[in-house]
Amino acid sequence: MFHTPVLIDQVLKYLVVNPSGMYVDGTIGGGGHSIEIVKKLSSTGKLIGIDLDDKAVEKSRERLRRYGKIVLLKKGNFAEIGDILTSLDINQVDGILLDLGISSYQIDTVERGFSYLSSGPLDMRMATESELTAQEIINTYPEIELEKIFRDFGEERRARSVAKAIVRERQRKQINTTQQLVKIIESVITFQYRIKSLARIFQAIRIAVNRELENLQLFLDQSLDLLKSGGRLVIIAYHSLEDRMVKNFFSKQLNPCECAAYLPVCVCGKQTMIRLLTRKVVRSSEEEIKANPRSRSAKLRAAEKI
Repeated sequence: MFHTPVLIDQVLKYLVVNPSGMYVDGTIGGGGHSIEIVKKLSSTGKLIGIDLDDKAVEKSRERLRRYGKIVLLKKGNFAEIGDILTSLDINQVDGILLDLGISSYQIDTVERGFSYLSSGPLDMRMATESELTAQEIINTYPEIELEKIFRDFGEERRARSVAKAIVRERQRKQINTTQQLVKIIESVITFQYRIKSLARIFQAIRIAVNRELENLQLFLDQSLDLLKSGGRLVIIAYHSLEDRMVKNFFSKQLNPCECAAYLPVCVCGKQTMIRLLTRKVVRSSEEEIKANPRSRSAKLRAAEKI
């Protein structure tokens, strides 16, 4: 099962301002957000859905079939959104949504290897045809690189200890399953911190496998060029690294001037590109969190191109 769409009322509020416009859901998942977006569109509107996961595209196609030609689905990475739109002869759109969370389907499918709560293969690929897996990272990356991944992508304080333990264990035998990895992590983490550390380490590996931060930056770099004047960009992040990237990107577009501080006036000519729609990050209500606990960490930011 794919997860219940989070912050749906806020997504619709900030994203869909033109019922006859063209919108992109860059992480369509099971189609939860997209279904509600389509309901807001007229017969001349258009929704383009993109996802790396074959199962996500398949499920969304099934759920959105009733809306006919108003919906077009493409398998792909949101980092390639410019190329995908070009292939469809589309230059600019009225709005783009990214929900950067991993889906419940992916977490709950044991053979995908995303969860530390069940025993599955060390995989963690969003796109199953990708070559790099969690198993390769855990069994072949140098200790210093593992430490960097755990520290930079997971913000794990015991990154060095975990990396050392992994290298020590893989010299004895190959690490193939999530539960093997869990036992190694638990061997060096104090019991009271084990759950948070497991979550951080698994998050860090997943980010590395799928190059998530690199792909997000690639998307951000081209996003505004793909929006019409007045077009909206809405992004939901679930951990501090992604949210910080989005926040910094918006801040840069608000204040793009690169002139030296001592200059009395701007001479670089760079102008503000956006209007912030969310001065502060938008979070789920207590009611939504009770109904959908996975929405607890969701952080929404939105901006309009000017």
